[in-house]
Amino acid sequence: MDLDQLFVHNLRKFRKFREFSQKSLAERCNTAHSYIRQIESGKGKPSFAFIKKLSEALNIEAYQLFYDDSMDRRDKSLVNNDIDSIKDNFLSKIEQELDNVIDQLKNQEPL
Repeated sequence: MDLDQLFVHNLRKFRKFREFSQKSLAERCNTAHSYIRQIESGKGKPSFAFIKKLSEALNIEAYQLFYDDSMDRRDKSLVNNDIDSIKDNFLSKIEQELDNVIDQLKNQEPL
């Protein structure tokens, strides 16, 4: 996803999260509804000043409109895979230890 697509994706995501229509976001930014529509369709290219207005209207930091959270999801997936691997290894060792204890108990002389 290129930067323009990422910006449009995040703008729409945050607008919907705040439950704003394009019209209500436009009103908060003191602009025409059609301009928000153009931006979200990828045809409008907002200035830095307008990006600041958008971020204030959405109550977010401007950088969040350009932030790619897919990296976070990939990183989290890697961590979850590591945790699963550690858990499986740990459970396998416990199972081996239990098997050893059971074998020792079976081989003990009765009291």
